Amino acid sequence: MFMREPMRAAVIFASLLAGGAVLAAGAPHNAPTPVELIVAARPGPGDGWRADMDLRRWPADGFHRIVTKRIDALSSAHGPERPRVFLDMAELYLGHALLYEAGSILDGVEAVTPRDKRRWRAMRDAVLLLQGEAASEIGSSPLVAPVRPDRGMWLTLQAIATGDEVMLRNNLAGALEALEFQTRPIVRAVLPIFTEAAVEAGEVRLAQQAVSLLEDFPDLSGAPVGHFLRGREAEVLGQARTALERYFAASDGWDLYAARARLALADMALADGGRGALLAARDVLEYGAGAWRGDQYERDLLLRLGGLYSATGDPFAAVVAHGKLMSRFPGSEAAAKAADQARIEMATAYREGAEGQLPLAEWLPVHMSLVPLFRYFPEFALHSETLADYALKVGGTDLAEGEYRRAISLVEELEEVSGQPADPERLVRLRLKLARALSRGGRFSEARDVLDGIEVPQNPDQRQGVNALKASVLAELGDFSGVRGTYVSDPDAAGMRDLALALWEDGRWEDAIVFYRRLRSTFPEEFTARDASYLLLAARKSGDETTAGEVVAAFPGLTDSATWVNVAASLIETPAPLSPLSREAADTRLESAERAVGTIGGGEGL
Repeated sequence: MFMREPMRAAVIFASLLAGGAVLAAGAPHNAPTPVELIVAARPGPGDGWRADMDLRRWPADGFHRIVTKRIDALSSAHGPERPRVFLDMAELYLGHALLYEAGSILDGVEAVTPRDKRRWRAMRDAVLLLQGEAASEIGSSPLVAPVRPDRGMWLTLQAIATGDEVMLRNNLAGALEALEFQTRPIVRAVLPIFTEAAVEAGEVRLAQQAVSLLEDFPDLSGAPVGHFLRGREAEVLGQARTALERYFAASDGWDLYAARARLALADMALADGGRGALLAARDVLEYGAGAWRGDQYERDLLLRLGGLYSATGDPFAAVVAHGKLMSRFPGSEAAAKAADQARIEMATAYREGAEGQLPLAEWLPVHMSLVPLFRYFPEFALHSETLADYALKVGGTDLAEGEYRRAISLVEELEEVSGQPADPERLVRLRLKLARALSRGGRFSEARDVLDGIEVPQNPDQRQGVNALKASVLAELGDFSGVRGTYVSDPDAAGMRDLALALWEDGRWEDAIVFYRRLRSTFPEEFTARDASYLLLAARKSGDETTAGEVVAAFPGLTDSATWVNVAASLIETPAPLSPLSREAADTRLESAERAVGTIGGGEGL
């Protein structure tokens, strides 16, 4: 048994093997033996270290031709030669830096002879190291045998994979020297890695040597990777201006090194602290925010972007950036840090909004973008309430209603998720505010329904607030019996007016006079000409001439409207009750005055 179950190798070679088998079946009787075919098709394995793995054994050109020959040889190979052909194929793919393909072949080969086992181990370790993974028990790997001239390259890759600084410094020079034993695709793959390692290790001479080698690869030298590495070298050497120029050149791309260049610019700007530098770095990060996804560099970009927004006075944008980080990388340490920052920034942003420092047209879209990101933050319902309070303050009753409803929903959702009961007083406060928003928007029936759904609050201040608003809503709906049945222990001006009007509508003139007088004495600034008119009518109907006279005398100070003053004066001039006809005239004049009060009051807003 020379192969494991074919696995991925079968996918690569299945069709080609079938074609090779047909050709072999039709071969003439004097055709070479399988062993002769294999030997003829494969370059000599070489001696010493080359027998383990020599990536330059295969010609640099004619890849397709060589693969075809290998397939032909594989179709005729039997016994010990078959795994050797597969190892040749793996070596060929590895030399072209086709790591996945080489690894697939090695996964399907079971080496038997000591020589093949050694080859398999060397190539398996090479694939791992070139993929950025550490090779296990590297000390026993054929790749680091003392006779190999490129052992420094493999030890350097191992040091980078494991973070072994001592191993890195001991082998970095040898890694650059070992490049002459590698194929061009392999050099292209590892040179940026070694360049950065030399820069970060502070090996100035080696870093300069590695950077100069990049010139042999124009597609690297002129790409973001080349610009980034030169920028990093300049930054380490203290050449800030050169570093900025190189980073800006690299940041115009869309690959990994462009993303890293943008991060480097952000770090330099944050270290500088100048507003110009911060704004420039912020623009660079915004430009490439969606260019690189899924790893630590996207995470770091969002974290830096949030910091730059905060530093440039844009807390809402900072919250959005941190929210995206939390959404993209849940459970990470960076997400936890972003959540802490977001809490601080949200508190600042909503406070500024409530103070009118942010136009509502800008505040609302940002708020809506935060809802899916932060809806389960315990404090987010409070932020919705803050927005609703401000909207109601500036007359946005519909917006206020929507945000109060959202806040109630968020509190209830959080209760379901956390299992912690919501604060009853908090829910009463939110529902009371919702009812007030509906009332101010003229939706009195809906306001009444919300108020009816509030259980009697334990807090006396809340109970007072609910009853006062309910009385006002019922008065607007014309339910004056409901107003009278709603107890308000310490009514404000509006509550006292509603109760007085309810008594007036019920024909209880003396009681109405009492509450209108209390309104006038307790809230003189709130006592209007319309209130005075209803008081005057109640006084006339009850025959309280003293009160009527006082009201008429006070009228000129209550309104600038000549119409109101004339109505009041006409009410005080009652004809002498000499006959039923004169009494009827007086009653008719009172009825006309009542209609006038209603009409004028509605038209003048008094």
